[in-house]
Amino acid sequence: MAFRIMISQLLNRAKKIIPLSEAEILLAYILKKDRSYIVAHPEFPISLYKRLFFYYVLKKRNRGIPIAYLLGHKEFFGIDFIVNRHTLIPRPETELMVEEVLSQIQKYFEQSHKNLNQTNDQKDEKIILIDIGTGSGCIPISIIKNIPEKKVTSIAVDTSSFALRVAGRNAKNHNVAITFLHGNLLEPLNKIFSLHQLDSASKQTTPYLLFITANLPYLRTEQYNNEPSIQHEPRHALVAQNNGLALYEELLQQLQKIFQQTMINRFSTSLFLEIDPSQSRQITELIKKYFPDASVKIKADLRNQDRLVIITFH
Repeated sequence: MAFRIMISQLLNRAKKIIPLSEAEILLAYILKKDRSYIVAHPEFPISLYKRLFFYYVLKKRNRGIPIAYLLGHKEFFGIDFIVNRHTLIPRPETELMVEEVLSQIQKYFEQSHKNLNQTNDQKDEKIILIDIGTGSGCIPISIIKNIPEKKVTSIAVDTSSFALRVAGRNAKNHNVAITFLHGNLLEPLNKIFSLHQLDSASKQTTPYLLFITANLPYLRTEQYNNEPSIQHEPRHALVAQNNGLALYEELLQQLQKIFQQTMINRFSTSLFLEIDPSQSRQITELIKKYFPDASVKIKADLRNQDRLVIITFH
């Protein structure tokens, strides 16, 4: 019993290396207990194996590895997602995008139900959701899980096949149907768009709304270099050229071409982009360059910083 180590002793050692709150979370993960159990049972003995594992994880955290990667999961929009070094860690500010898409979908359903009652027209409404740079899949999964009617067709795209595997596991865990495509931005969808698969085969188009969400890399290189807390996350998912807006400009170029060459209805399309607060003016100018008549709305996050760009086309 001389070598018996209890929770309280282990945490007293750990808090000299990392914050106590983090140590409690990591120890709870290793013991497969709730954090509340860790706090309430300071005299619980820890086996040698679990102590060694805790020291191993503690060392990784001290090197700056994010807790989410050490735990292998992260909560987003009240849903638990698998994450690893191939995916970005979902952040609270991105929940604003989910909220806004859900708000627009709810308004659409309310209006279409109202029209249905007035006309007795039995056309099926359809929601198409396309998530670009999906990572863990947290955006489309969170949206679909919160649509009561479940009338949604969802496609998610990423350049990383490793990230798509994680997103696929998350979709399966949450019983969400998503088609995952590997490729750059909207390019994997060119065949779908060119075949007009979003429209009905007849002349009369099935009513639909097309939502495109994109949380693409938008940091500048110097921002990434000056922020150690994000340097264990995949750099290619964080940093872009042209003041962080190179990929957003490429996305706008691709969308402009799609509108010009297919029957996709721009009036039924909304585009949602997450940005850095410093990019509000430049992203607006960029949008107007390719879509002069588009309406651009920028919404602030909970810290009152510009975060979400909502584009509707005219």
